[in-house]
Parts: sequence; structure tokens; C-alpha cells
Amino acid sequence: MKRSKNSSKSVAPTGPPPEELSVVTLRKVTWRLIPFLFVLYVIAWLDRVNVGFAGLEMNADLGFSSTVFGLGSGIFFLGYCLFEIPSNIILERVGARLWISRIMVTWGLISAGLMFVRTPAAFYLLRFLLGAAEAGFFPGVIYYLSLWYPTAHRARAIAAFMTAVPVTGLIGGPLSGALLELEGLHGLAGWQWLFLLEGLPAVILGTSVLFYLKDRPETTHWLTPAERDWLVGTLAAERRACVSKPNIRVALTDVTVWKLGIIFLLVAAGFYGYSFWAPLIIKSLTGLRNFEVGLVLGAVSAVTILGMLLNSYHSDHTGERAVHVAVPLFVMAVGLVGCALLRQPVLAIIALALVPLGHCASYGPFWSMPTQFLTGPAAAAGIALVTMIANVGGFAGPALIGVLKTRTGTHADAFLLLGGLAVIATLLALRIGPAQAWTSEQPT
Repeated sequence: MKRSKNSSKSVAPTGPPPEELSVVTLRKVTWRLIPFLFVLYVIAWLDRVNVGFAGLEMNADLGFSSTVFGLGSGIFFLGYCLFEIPSNIILERVGARLWISRIMVTWGLISAGLMFVRTPAAFYLLRFLLGAAEAGFFPGVIYYLSLWYPTAHRARAIAAFMTAVPVTGLIGGPLSGALLELEGLHGLAGWQWLFLLEGLPAVILGTSVLFYLKDRPETTHWLTPAERDWLVGTLAAERRACVSKPNIRVALTDVTVWKLGIIFLLVAAGFYGYSFWAPLIIKSLTGLRNFEVGLVLGAVSAVTILGMLLNSYHSDHTGERAVHVAVPLFVMAVGLVGCALLRQPVLAIIALALVPLGHCASYGPFWSMPTQFLTGPAAAAGIALVTMIANVGGFAGPALIGVLKTRTGTHADAFLLLGGLAVIATLLALRIGPAQAWTSEQPT
């Protein structure tokens, strides 16, 4: 008996210590989810903004004015805004796997269908439908990541996923420029090849989502039981500890949610103005060929990726969010104003490069905020509302540049106005500070 008792005391606990378990588990989650979601967002972003490259040839072929092009580029966001919240609520109810698949297949078909545009009315209609089809993808993924990552690791995960935005510029710029060189092949214009060949991958990848993603950690087969239990338990503890809004209605009327939406509305106007008009602006400043314009935008994107990752890592490391949002947004404002005022082409392009650098560097800290004080259906609805409000700026920015460029012959006035909006957003971001529950202590 005594020997047995001593033997039982000497048995060491099995399994890795909690610190090692958390590292291994999150590494597995990251390698399983982030590369795949990253590729999906590359395709989404490419299909959203490739109209900027198409416009290098399409506008002349179809006789579209700057006003028509700007309105058609921005009207995407009207469809996106109208269906954003319903789409994300449906995603929360039916699961990300099924709904993201549906989103991708429909937007891929519509994006490819833009090759048949001949009139402004058809251009407006298909861009509106493209926005309606894609609605819910981005906020759905942000909500989905909150189901897999504890709060202290969320900004880095979101930033890694959202590096797809500058990476799309890195590879999408040269790719789109090269596709325009297919002009006349099999009787199709270069911009028609661009829409077709960049739209179909969404249909293929959308189908693969059904087989690859799992809706929640509880249903996964690629984590061990110990890893799965740790992750599920950690996330459950955070949900119990957070200042959660109890239902969708309260989340949609929450003051902080509206503040976040307004901040990104102000800067989305400038960023999407940049995204749709940068190829045309760079070509007008330099006279470069379409492919060379793509290379310039690719170089800008490479610097942007580094800024995104460094800012998000530092935000997670310090636990601070507001300043890590405000400083990049001020950099963006400087870029918009500089591009408007500088006349030397190289300096103007350097200033232009600050726009995506600043905007994208704020992504990780910014989009980690809503899921730190909202959970469940309320989180899905709240994230969708922030995105919906922000995307009003996505409509306003390109349309505003188109109208003012038609009237003045230059982008300068529009960029000065958009730079001023980014300064206001910077000041508002500084007011979302440590007093909020989600910028203070993290659950342990």
C-alpha cells in the first residue's frame, strides 16, 4: 500500500505545459486558416478594384467620361452597403463555410460578366450587383477569425489576412497590366480579358471553401483533443469576461460601433479613391506603359505589407489600439495632401504611396476592436455595421474624384479634400482610447 501510494505521487502529468500548448495550437490554426483566407481576399480585392486598370483602356473604347467611370467604380459600395448587415447575420446563422462559398461564386460570375459592358447603365448595374454579391465577405471573415483567435493574438491574425490588400497590388498590378496587353486576342479587348480571367478564380475557389473550412474549433479534426479543448476553453472564457452586447439591436445602436464606422468612412473615401484612380494618375504623371504602371504599384504594395505587419505586431505586443490606428491614418492624410500639392512626378508618386501604407497599417489594430467588446450574433451585426458605414466612403471617394476631375481637369482638389477627411479621422481615432473596455486588460 505504501509503495503504491508513493508510486502514484511520482507520476508526472502528461501533455505539454499550457504555454507550449497555446503556441502549438495557434500556430496550427494560423497555418490552416490564414493562407487560405488570404488567397480568397486577394481574389476579392482584385475583382473589386481591377476596374481601375480596366479603365486605362475601357474608358476610351466605350467613351466613358471621368464622371461615368468614377460613379461606376463607386456604385459597387451601394450594393455592398445595402446587403452587408443581412449577409453577415445569415453567415452567423448558417456558418461561414456555406455562406462564404455562396458569396465567392456569385461575385466571380458577376465580375467576369463585366467583360460584356457596353453602356454606362450596364456598367452601373453590374458594379452594383458585384457589391451586393460580395457583401458580407470581409466582415464575415473578421467575425470568423474571432471564433478561432484569442483577443491578444487577433490583430496579428487580422493583419496577416489583410496583407492580401497590398499583395493584390504587388501581384495584381503587373498581372492586370499584362492582361491589358492581350488586346485583340480572339477578338476581345484587353480589358475584357482582364475581367474574364480575374473573375473566374473566385468561382473555383468559392467551391473549394465548402471542403476546406470548418465553422468552429469544436468541429475541427486537425487539432488534437488537448489543443481543441484549450482553444475552445480560452475563447469561451474571453466571451464570458468581455463587455458583450446582448443582442443584434443593441449592437447596431452602440455608440462605439458608430464611432468606428465613421472613422473608417472618412478614410475609406481616400483609400478607394486611390485604389481606383492610382493607375490613371501614375500614367498621367509619368507616361509609363500599362505594365510599367503595374510595376510601380507593385513596389508600393511591397512597402505597405511591411508597414501592416510591424504596426499590428507592435499593437498586439503593447495591447494598445487607438494610437496604432491614428498614426497610420495621419500618414495617409499626409500622402493625400502631398500628392495634390507636389508637381514633381517622383515626389508625387512617393506621396501617393503613403496612402495605402497608412491606411493598411491601421487594419489590424482597428478591426481587432469590435470583437473585443461584441460576441456572437451581436459581433456579426456590429462588424457588418462598421463595414457598411465605412463603405459609404468607398462610394463617395471615387465618385468625388471623377466629378472634380471632370470639372477641374486635375485630381488635386479632390485629394486635398480627402486628405482633410483623413485628418478628422485621425483625431477621432485618438478619442477611442483606454477608457474603452477592449483597450485595457486582456483575459488570462
